[in-house]
Amino acid sequence: MRDINKRELRSLSRSMSRELSDLHKLEEATDAGTSRGRHCTLIVTEGDSAKALAVAGLAVVGRRHFGIFPLRGKLTNVRGLDERTSLQNTEVSALVRILGLRFGEDYSTEEKRNELRYGHLMVMTDQDEDGAHIRGLIVNFLHSFWPSLIRSDFIQYFVTPLLKARRGSEVISFYSNSEFEKWKRDFASSKKYSIKYYKGLGTSSAEEAREYFAEMDRHRVQFVYDGEKDDESIRLAFDKSRADDRKIWIARASGGTDPRMHENLNQRTYSEFINEELIDFSRLDIRRSVPNAIDGLKPSQRKVLYTLMQRFEKSEVRVAQLAGAVAHSCAYHHGEEPLINTIVRLAQDFVGSGNLNLLQPIGQFGTRLTGGEDCASARYIYTALSPLVRWIFPRSDDSVLSYKEEDNMRIEPQWFCPIIPMVLVNGAEGIGTGWATKVLCYNPKQIIRNVQRMIDGQPLQKMVPFYRNFTGTIKEANEGRFHISGTVALRPLRKNAHFIQAEITELPVGIWTQKYKERVLDVLAKDGIISGYKELHTENTVRFLLELPKGSGIWSSANGGRKHALHKTLKLDTVLGTSSMVLFDENNSLRRFTRIEEIFELFFEVRRQKYIERRDHQIDVLGAKLRFYENQCRFVEAVLNKEIVIEGKDRTDVESTLRQRNFEPDPLKAPNHEDRNELNKSEFSYLLDMPIIRLSNEEMKSLFETRDAKMMEMDTLKGKDWKDMWHEDLRNFTVVLVVIKHSTVYIAYRTIIANLKELLVIYEGGQLEQNSV
Repeated sequence: MRDINKRELRSLSRSMSRELSDLHKLEEATDAGTSRGRHCTLIVTEGDSAKALAVAGLAVVGRRHFGIFPLRGKLTNVRGLDERTSLQNTEVSALVRILGLRFGEDYSTEEKRNELRYGHLMVMTDQDEDGAHIRGLIVNFLHSFWPSLIRSDFIQYFVTPLLKARRGSEVISFYSNSEFEKWKRDFASSKKYSIKYYKGLGTSSAEEAREYFAEMDRHRVQFVYDGEKDDESIRLAFDKSRADDRKIWIARASGGTDPRMHENLNQRTYSEFINEELIDFSRLDIRRSVPNAIDGLKPSQRKVLYTLMQRFEKSEVRVAQLAGAVAHSCAYHHGEEPLINTIVRLAQDFVGSGNLNLLQPIGQFGTRLTGGEDCASARYIYTALSPLVRWIFPRSDDSVLSYKEEDNMRIEPQWFCPIIPMVLVNGAEGIGTGWATKVLCYNPKQIIRNVQRMIDGQPLQKMVPFYRNFTGTIKEANEGRFHISGTVALRPLRKNAHFIQAEITELPVGIWTQKYKERVLDVLAKDGIISGYKELHTENTVRFLLELPKGSGIWSSANGGRKHALHKTLKLDTVLGTSSMVLFDENNSLRRFTRIEEIFELFFEVRRQKYIERRDHQIDVLGAKLRFYENQCRFVEAVLNKEIVIEGKDRTDVESTLRQRNFEPDPLKAPNHEDRNELNKSEFSYLLDMPIIRLSNEEMKSLFETRDAKMMEMDTLKGKDWKDMWHEDLRNFTVVLVVIKHSTVYIAYRTIIANLKELLVIYEGGQLEQNSV
């Protein structure tokens, strides 16, 4: 941070002390800026909707001592910036002016603090992790320039319920997720309550706002200074040079303590806030940004996939509509715009966007020209599950996944369990608090083969990165580093020409056509290194025709065959590495992987165990179905043979007879039925409520055939182990992948299912190109 002398600070402060009439959204306290300003509190809100809530509350406490100013988004992290640079941020500049702060001033004494326009700053944000981050950024802002205000009672914050549980006229408010989760665990009847999540302050009504402000002492929390450890905690959270320390801080944290569980609910030290509330934002930031190694998905991507599987598996849906459905079905509380971006990215299929898009791009989803930024509005584009999805994430796994619960409803699983490590298929990229991740993409065909080798106990074969439809070159430079090169070729030189023509037909992965044109070719043309260029691209391909001036350095490189020099001048080479492969594991613990083989090994063990669980579950379910049909067959035989007489008998007497003859209660209901009273009423309905037509010869024959088919199915299932099941899934997926690659039209999942046996025969006979995955 550049040192600014006292003269500059005075000049800077004078320039900030002008009238506030240009701050149109500021609602001043009547006494602000007067000799009674020390009694005033500026309420800083998270956006306009939160301001509306505060305005409603002022009807209770009045405007004499309370002013309101809404922030637009998050304050910048000013740690390490000088005063002049910090003031370039509109929100920082506004707060300095409204509060009457002077740079370089020490506000340790009450006399100095009385010079401020307001005596307190109260932060009013959403009650979630993002709200805690905004509070932290404001604390950091004041601590960076006026640490003396941190040591006084200058900063407060306002808390509101995060969730409310309702049952009739009873309403229970919760101020944190941990408080709500504890109530759910301890209170057996919690499922009988309807839950409302107050994502933003705008969710609260004006009446609720007046209730909050009427109990100001209950909702206002005072920050108190507790010595050097508070200063250290603030620096740890926001000092940009302490990223490694933050990694340790996050790794050691065991989980935030509920701020409402402290003895004194109206006071909070800065270190308590940082270590128990702000850290939850850091964790959330990482969870949002870093995928899981098992399914390769971030939480928002998993929610999208789950919603489509549950609600739109066989139909197209408008992207904007899908975003709303995901937010509702999967308890997503962070706004629909990020969800729309997630959906669009899952459907994009241009070079560099991944090797297998899990959603279909029905409409304009963006191109490699701008890296997908040229996609149409979410109102106009549609999507649907790719027909590959249910071959990658088999439906038979659904029953053995571990599902999360939020807002009293079951939502998406902790992670899906694909049949191949999808994080290596589509790669991953993200930046969270203290951590960044980058996983390269690899060829699905090679990944399938390596998984097959692991099943058979063979060593993994080496893989190099692969990007669908990329026509450049990828070569290993050294362990874990790869050279990615675009393509340039020289065109024949015309006689007496003053330039040579070069044709660029591929750019390095992740270099978008428009940005390359602006940042490379336009600069080269301006500097006279190239005479000019023409663009002949399509939405999927790159094609620049360059004119290289005769006698120039770039001419010499091209003419002399110095390919490396030409590539360097045209910036057609990049290097990608595997040194930042940070992913969550099956226990949702953050883990750094140094080699892709480690990802394979983790995935393999988890997937192997899931096949064992799936087989056991299928045997249980199939066994219940088999007993269902066996009992029906026995019952029909007993009725026809007059061994059981039901005519003229009470139902209870018949049920008693069935128990005596060892007929089972409905095998499809009994094991998992929650309400035993309801079960007792219907435990033999599957026998006693059978249609009378079942006693006909044709129906009896069909019933016995169904039973026999289930017996054969059970024998087949018991004859398989996890290896057989996995190999079968991989073979089916490979066939479907080839079929879809060669198809010029969309093939529905159900169409593939109907023709799978025939497709397998064709594939194994070599009539489908096996190397075309």
